[in-house]
Order: sequence, then C-alpha cells, then structure tokens
Amino acid sequence: MMKFTKAYLFLFLLLPLLTVTVHAQESELPSAPIYIDNKPISTKYLIRNGHLLVPAIFLKHTGAFVDWNETHRAVVVHTKDKMFSMPMGKKYTDDFIRATNTWKRNPLSIETVDFNGVPYVPLVDVAEKLNMDVRYDAAQSRTHITTHIPGVQNRLDRAKTSQKLVALTFDDGPEARYTPRILDALKKKAAPATFFVMGKQVQSYPEIMKRIVTEGHGIGNHTWGHPNLAKTWSAQVKEEIRRTQNELQRVTGRKSDLFRPPFGELTKSDLLILHELGMKTIMWSVDTLDWSGLSAEEIVDVVEREITPGGIVLQHNFQYGNEGLLEGTVAAIPKIVDELRARGYTFVTVQTLLESQR
Repeated sequence: MMKFTKAYLFLFLLLPLLTVTVHAQESELPSAPIYIDNKPISTKYLIRNGHLLVPAIFLKHTGAFVDWNETHRAVVVHTKDKMFSMPMGKKYTDDFIRATNTWKRNPLSIETVDFNGVPYVPLVDVAEKLNMDVRYDAAQSRTHITTHIPGVQNRLDRAKTSQKLVALTFDDGPEARYTPRILDALKKKAAPATFFVMGKQVQSYPEIMKRIVTEGHGIGNHTWGHPNLAKTWSAQVKEEIRRTQNELQRVTGRKSDLFRPPFGELTKSDLLILHELGMKTIMWSVDTLDWSGLSAEEIVDVVEREITPGGIVLQHNFQYGNEGLLEGTVAAIPKIVDELRARGYTFVTVQTLLESQR
C-alpha cells in the first residue's frame, strides 16, 4: 500500500477518459469503484489536468453532509468539525472558521466543474480538507479513502430473535386501489402489518391512512416523494423525512421512529441524519419482487423459501406503471398468513419485532 498522490490520478483508468469530450452526457462518463472505509462505491468521474473529480454528492458516502447553494452556485460540505463551500468554476474553497465566525479563502489544486448540470469536485483535495486519508493499493489497483467519521448502526434487515415472528410490510401508499383491499385481507386474517408511507400519499388519502392506524397496523416514514436519497442533497433528505413526519402527526396524531429508504438506497451521511432525527432504518430480509407483477403463487413461494424467525417481508401497496401489477400482492396475503401460521409463525408489526430483541 502506498500513499495516494495527485500524480497517480493520471493513471486512474485514463484510457476510457480519452474518449470523453466536453459534449458528453454524464451517462457516458466512465465509472469506477472507490473504496470508502473498505466498502466499494461506484462513481462516475472526470480527470482534468491529472486530477480526479467526482460528483459532489458522492461525498455523502464518506459521512460528510453535502448541499447545494443555488444563490452562490456552490457545493457546501460539512462535518462535525469542518465546513466549506466550493463555487463552481473556481479554484478555491471558502472555509468557515468557527472560532472567529468568519470565512477564509483557500486554494484548490484545480477548479470545480459544472458538467452538464452536475457539480464535480476534486476528490483528493476535498478528502484532505476533511482530514481523510486517501491512498492507492497498486497490487489491487484500488483507491481507498479512510474517513475517520464513525458510522452508526441503526439499520435492521431482520430481527435477531429465535422466536418465530414475522413482519409483513407494505411500501409507497396509501392509495385508493390496493390499500383498502390489502387492509381487508389483513383484517380478515387478523394479521397486523407495517405500512411505510409517503407523505404526499398521506396528504392525498388521509382517511385510508387513518384506517391503517385504527386497525392496529404499524406505520413508518418512507419520505415525502420517494427520491433516491443517495442522489439527494443532505438538507433535502432532512426535509423529506420531517415533512412526512409532520403530515403523519397532522393526519393520525402520531409520528413514527421507523424509516425505510426508497429503493433501499442510503449513504453513510443519510444514516447519520436518520440517527440524528431519532429514526431506525428498517430494510427487509425477504423481497417478494411483487412490483414486477408476480402471481400470488410466485410471491408465496418466495416468502416460504426465504423466511426465517425475525424476518421482514417487503411488499407494496402502490403501483407504478402498468395496470394490475399488484393483483398478486393482494391475493397472496391470505395464503402467506395461512402457510406461515401452519409453520408456527406469528405475525407482528416491525415495532414488536424490535421489542423482541431486547
């Protein structure tokens, strides 16, 4: 392992970049993994004058919070101890000095770049400003960043319990086509579930949202409008969560400390935000892929094959695209309940699953 230097950037997958022109779209840029705290994260990149530039929002994977200031057309990066802005097209940063509550200008090795509306920043310069270590492993041809930013363990894929408990979960609603039928099926089988709801859907269907709560189901926050959080500025991530919390409070009289990220996509800084907001990140151990139009039989087969004690089953109650894709979801519910109860499973909310671990 050797210390990463700026001279190495010329060698960083240079050949693919020779075909990139100033007219290229971002989708045409080459990608490569950068190892952040030993975890590979793939990113688009540019090389300008021997310097590696990555999308500014990629820095969220390091645990830094990253935002966009439209007024100054600048990327703003901050951690617990550092804050600085990088105006587009400039070869400097403006660093905030907390002790004096002033700003100080410092040089960059190369200017930041607005590439087809996407801000790119020099990776090594930024990592060094954040007191991170950047190095290159020549034997494996890998770039490594050690962030020195502690992560948080607030993500759950399944409960750590030997009890045969299982949580059915439904994402993206409420809405008027599938949610009432799903609630009818669950009520008939006396099976509680957990609904991860979008704030805009709660606003549109308040009575169905109230029914979810009245009938004893758990609720969780699934953002306001279902963005990919890994591609969303940090301040907007907070707003997506807080706005949904406020809407849940307005409609149901309660908020939730459970959160599920759209598409299952999160960065290290998103997890830190959720921790700061007191949210528990709930993923899943069984993905039914019901959104793809699977039949009830196919969905039941997936659940039976992959379920384990403490399992969390992912399904949906809001359809995107083609008509009728979630018919299998509705039809599968009574079959899942009957089959798993026959195997000794008890259906509970995610909150009860969490309590089973204590």
